[in-house]
Amino acid sequence: MSAKPMMRCRWLAGLLFGLVALPAFAGQTATMLLYQVTEPGLEPYSSRILVTPHYLRMDDGSAQGDYLLFNRDSRIIYSVTHSDGTVLEIHPRPVTIKSPLPLHMGEAEVPDGKGAPAIGGKTPHRYRLSVNGALCYQVVAVPGLLTDAVKALRAYRAVLAGENARVLPRIPADMNDPCDLALNTFAPDWQLKFGLPIQEWDPHGKGQQLMDFNAAYPVQPSLFVLPPKFRHYTPQETP
Repeated sequence: MSAKPMMRCRWLAGLLFGLVALPAFAGQTATMLLYQVTEPGLEPYSSRILVTPHYLRMDDGSAQGDYLLFNRDSRIIYSVTHSDGTVLEIHPRPVTIKSPLPLHMGEAEVPDGKGAPAIGGKTPHRYRLSVNGALCYQVVAVPGLLTDAVKALRAYRAVLAGENARVLPRIPADMNDPCDLALNTFAPDWQLKFGLPIQEWDPHGKGQQLMDFNAAYPVQPSLFVLPPKFRHYTPQETP
């Protein structure tokens, strides 16, 4: 595999530990995914995802900082900001509009001559995603790994797609990008259809890499409770 995916032992070994049998925990557990996110011009930072049967939480690994909570039952996204004591609510809505640009989406698996190391007995595969003939995204994914976490991420991205579709008519036509339209509105779970992403990136260098995971991560129930006194608002309202 090319240097870009960086399938190196120093982090693949860490991923394998996520499948080692763990002792039983008293209390609640969740599936934990820890990614390192890279963006041009910024220092890499951590993004933690916690998944339970009813919730998905995204944060920076801290229990005290800002966080995003997705209720898997109601399909409502809550974005919690401590600095101003607010909770932004994004409610589910279907994508009923058509793309303002034609979107001819294609995908191709990239052969790995050396063979990527298996994770939990499952082999990662690398794919290139293109729209209208241009490369948009690349993903290295493990099929069949942590399938409920993948299901939760797909549902979360579907709600974001509905919100993106709501505001799309306000965006000037010359600012629409085929890749962005496909990946964030009209095919929001595209990169998740191949399994759990362990690395993904776009041509501009923005992406993330899975550094660790744990299928039985001990969590406090309070991590999935919204602050009781924060003011709630929706994107149509002012915070």
